[in-house]
Amino acid sequence: MKKLLKLLLLSPLIFTAIACDGGNTEMSSKNSEASSTKTLPETVDVIVISGQSNAVGCTQAECIKRSIGYSAYQDYMTGYEDVQIAYDCWTKDVDPNDSSRMIFYSQNKSKNNDFVKVMLGQGNSLATFGPEIGIAQKLHEKYANRLFIIKYACGASNLKDDWCKKDSPMYGRFVNYVKTQMENLKAKGTTPTIRAMCWMQGEGDSYEGYYDQYYQNTKDFVTNLRAEFKEYAGNKDFPFIDAGINNSKDPTSGQLIWQYYKKVNEAKKQFADESENNIYIDTIEAGMHTDKEPFSTVDVCHYDSESEILLGELFAESFEPFLSK
Repeated sequence: MKKLLKLLLLSPLIFTAIACDGGNTEMSSKNSEASSTKTLPETVDVIVISGQSNAVGCTQAECIKRSIGYSAYQDYMTGYEDVQIAYDCWTKDVDPNDSSRMIFYSQNKSKNNDFVKVMLGQGNSLATFGPEIGIAQKLHEKYANRLFIIKYACGASNLKDDWCKKDSPMYGRFVNYVKTQMENLKAKGTTPTIRAMCWMQGEGDSYEGYYDQYYQNTKDFVTNLRAEFKEYAGNKDFPFIDAGINNSKDPTSGQLIWQYYKKVNEAKKQFADESENNIYIDTIEAGMHTDKEPFSTVDVCHYDSESEILLGELFAESFEPFLSK
């Protein structure tokens, strides 16, 4: 039960009611996620984002006003017309008929049918955002209209049960979603190529019976995906960019939220050391934090706003060398 309660902390449903200043979390804006009608280049680059809640994006957008500034918040609200995203955000929750099992998946927020400009509100609700903001901010000018993001992620999911098994519901949905969106880009008259996959996950495996299998599960997962997406990746093994999980502590007890975070991160590093196409991002060394926001009730399971944006920037720095010139 202890494991179950900790995993539930990752559920986006818990935090969508919490605002940075205690007010309404739903952002009002005159901007919209209108699909792009502009003519696309002959070839475009695609980045896949997946993982659990910090990949989904559970960070409160309102916090940006104080952490980074109102001007940046306005820019992110307006969005980046020259970087497009298709996203499907989920959470893994308790089966209402059996509280001991985590097998109930619910869709939070999605843009299933087309690509839209990157902007705030593309996380688990209209009030949140994910690493797509940092990616778009860093690369939109240099790769204008050539960079597309496909995000499929699920809060509270784990690698062992949800992602690495080819017969799991999450794996099948993920693969189908990516392939569907790649075909969508083809239908627009362009040739898309998957240049890299960004993976932000591991908290759900920081437990007994899970962390010690993380290396092999990662290896199996990436091997399967590289085979699944090979035709979309120029018949090459796409780079796998893996972000480490954090060392957050319970503000009351001082105990680690993710007890085996070191073991999970060591497994990530081990896999990264095996190939130049496997890249590890040390989020702790980068100074990313979870202990400041929302300001009214701190959510220690999800990155604070400046750290969530930094996550996107670190992903961008890692995959930029693999983009078409």
